[in-house]
Amino acid sequence: MSNKLPVYCRADIVVCGGGTAGAFAAIAAAEQGKKVLVVEQYGSIGGSATNALVTPIMHTHIDGNPQCSYISNKVRDRIYAYGGSDATGARFDPLMLKIVLEELCVEAGVKFLYHTYIADVVKDGSRITGIVVANKKGLQVVEADTFIDCTGDGDVSVLAGAEYTKGNPETGKCQPISLRYIVGGIDLAAVGKFFKSEIERTGVNAGINPDPANIYAAVTGAGKWTLGDLFEQAIANGDLDEEDKLYWQAFNIPGRKDSIAFNNPEIFDDVDGTDPDHLTKAQLEGRRRIYRQLRFYKKYMKGFENAYIAEIAPMVGVRETRNIVAEYVLTAEDLLCRHKFEDAICQSNYPVDIHGKSLNFQSYGKPIDDGKPYYEIPFRSLVVKGIDNLLVAGRCLGAEFLAQSSLRVQHSCRASGEAAGIGAAFALDKKVLPRELDGKEVRDEMEKRGAVFKK
Repeated sequence: MSNKLPVYCRADIVVCGGGTAGAFAAIAAAEQGKKVLVVEQYGSIGGSATNALVTPIMHTHIDGNPQCSYISNKVRDRIYAYGGSDATGARFDPLMLKIVLEELCVEAGVKFLYHTYIADVVKDGSRITGIVVANKKGLQVVEADTFIDCTGDGDVSVLAGAEYTKGNPETGKCQPISLRYIVGGIDLAAVGKFFKSEIERTGVNAGINPDPANIYAAVTGAGKWTLGDLFEQAIANGDLDEEDKLYWQAFNIPGRKDSIAFNNPEIFDDVDGTDPDHLTKAQLEGRRRIYRQLRFYKKYMKGFENAYIAEIAPMVGVRETRNIVAEYVLTAEDLLCRHKFEDAICQSNYPVDIHGKSLNFQSYGKPIDDGKPYYEIPFRSLVVKGIDNLLVAGRCLGAEFLAQSSLRVQHSCRASGEAAGIGAAFALDKKVLPRELDGKEVRDEMEKRGAVFKK
């Protein structure tokens, strides 16, 4: 059927999915002089960071917090100039990030195809010649020399026949999913005073920052938390459920002086991000719980008297589904032993972060102390095994379950997207397959353009 479909366009490189990794891949490839098209199911780019409201960016846990991405520097400078982030770019307004990423793409010459799903691939042997897209105009084909799978779920790779793993190997279950939201109309100064009073009342100073300019609060299950007692009261009174206490986080948003972003509610059952029934349930159940939580804030916390729900993420926050088998699959041992690679394109020391009703933020072993407390992601983990002209970036790159629980955060996704974009362009220039490319050259180009790596 695909050979009878109309061809929408042809590009040098098609980036499949315009999320965090996809946006960076597109900019990087276009700045190498390639004709780049981004195919995206939503009407904006940024993925989890923008459409799922995932803010802030987690620290690398490396001294100096190197981002391993020159495009991150551009994003940081521009969003800060627009008043949409703190000076580091870590805390940001998701709406402003949409604008900044889109501007950088347009300036680089990237073309977009929004509100479009990827339904199938067209192959010639082990090579992809096109992807079948579905939108209001029906089914069409987009052709390219090289494709980068930044769908988050590895959709294009799987459609092309690539191998993959999925879920916790011990249970087969994926990590919990979340539906994030933003509350406006908050008196942040009053919230800060209230948080201070709770520290004094409970004698617990954990998971909280009462500074109105840098509000933070967390309650994540068992353990001592400043606001844990408040949650227990609300559960006893029937105003919250037990699951509301298992994972709850609040962050201020630069540029929004009356708003707080919430990293919850977290959904613990039916968590397959590749199952539309599970995604639908997350939206329905999540919105119900969000309104319940708003009532809790207004009843139990000072500063929320005039609060309202300003935004609910249109996109479910999915932590993990498929991981594509690449030329090199990053393992738990690689993380725990802090392995280094000649073709490294990202460095991180972000901890093992496996969500669930019992959280695990700890490593499964004692790290090797080599004086360089971080692991690295090699370029080979972006090269899809068995498909000649396909790279993968973001949370679905080549990694085992435990390793993925660390590298799924934004700084790693940004660096992997940037490397995939440069690698795809270099392979075309050299007329070689991505697997034949020397990843050290990709790293060199990233550094030449301003990416910072720890030496």
